[in-house]
Amino acid sequence: MKYTKGIVIGILMIALIGGYYYYLSHRDAKPADDNVEITRLDEVVLKQLDQAYPPTPREVIKFYNQFIECVYSDEYSDTQFNQLVDQARQLMDQELLEANPLEDYKTKLKAEIAAYKDKKQKIIQTGVCASDEVIYREIEKKKCAYVQTTYFIKEGNGDFFRTYQRYLLRMDQNDKWKILSFYLMDGPEDEA
Repeated sequence: MKYTKGIVIGILMIALIGGYYYYLSHRDAKPADDNVEITRLDEVVLKQLDQAYPPTPREVIKFYNQFIECVYSDEYSDTQFNQLVDQARQLMDQELLEANPLEDYKTKLKAEIAAYKDKKQKIIQTGVCASDEVIYREIEKKKCAYVQTTYFIKEGNGDFFRTYQRYLLRMDQNDKWKILSFYLMDGPEDEA
């Protein structure tokens, strides 16, 4: 009797194991979602500048332009706004940071964004000068570079206009190009 009971339990165990194997090998596995969409905002916020800092003045401004496009055009939470600001400030020279304390910078930026949205403006396209158009200078024994940008903007009434801005970057003690200042230009050909 004990011998028969052991055989029955053994057959049941084999049947359970076989059934479980069959279940696992024939079930519809859900594929991983490969279509996760990374937005421009995600790209800017998630970029690890401490590990992948832009190597040239032009690349610094290209990344800063991504910040500009996000902060003026995208919808974001307060947390994302703070993350965007943190990313932008990592691109700034210490002298510019000292002239614009964090809370003052945020307040001014929010006011500029509100004015921009009140005018129903939208940045359609940003551009950065070509690599060979970057102007390198030595100012007070520090390496500096001028980079020109173009912003193509649509107004709420359907009109379009273009603005030109020139950024002055300075190489810091870690050989990273940092934004020292910027100013609007009358047109694309102003001299540095």
